[in-house]
Amino acid sequence: MDGRYIFRRCIPTDTIDVANVAPGEVLQRDWSFRVNMPPELQEKLDSGEFDPRNILHGVDGELYDDDGNFLAAVNEWQAQMSFETADYQAAGQWVIWGITTGYSFTLTFKETVVNDMLLVKILNGFKRSGRGIPDLNFTGVLRSHKK
Repeated sequence: MDGRYIFRRCIPTDTIDVANVAPGEVLQRDWSFRVNMPPELQEKLDSGEFDPRNILHGVDGELYDDDGNFLAAVNEWQAQMSFETADYQAAGQWVIWGITTGYSFTLTFKETVVNDMLLVKILNGFKRSGRGIPDLNFTGVLRSHKK
């Protein structure tokens, strides 16, 4: 079984390589996004059927704007979940517990630049007063060659 992950309401965070040019190299941009909705696992990996050594290489991720327009094909991507914790020590107890107070998801990927639609969408968001940066949706797919 393949794996399919959907990340909704993504907004850029940290820095964006607007241009990182080297002669003879493919133009790429590194992006980092905060994911503002819990990810959806539309297809879960099944260790009985999926061999990670057989993951297809190529376009395994796609980024869309909030209107469903395709913006970027993504070959390399990573999603991470981070937890916020606070200490709690009950009266009279020696043990200090860790209490989860929240979590966040970060999506990082490398875009091979074929066109500038993603960058244009982000920059145009700053030009429109009151609108701000658009929400983006990312779909990441893991496929095995073996069928």
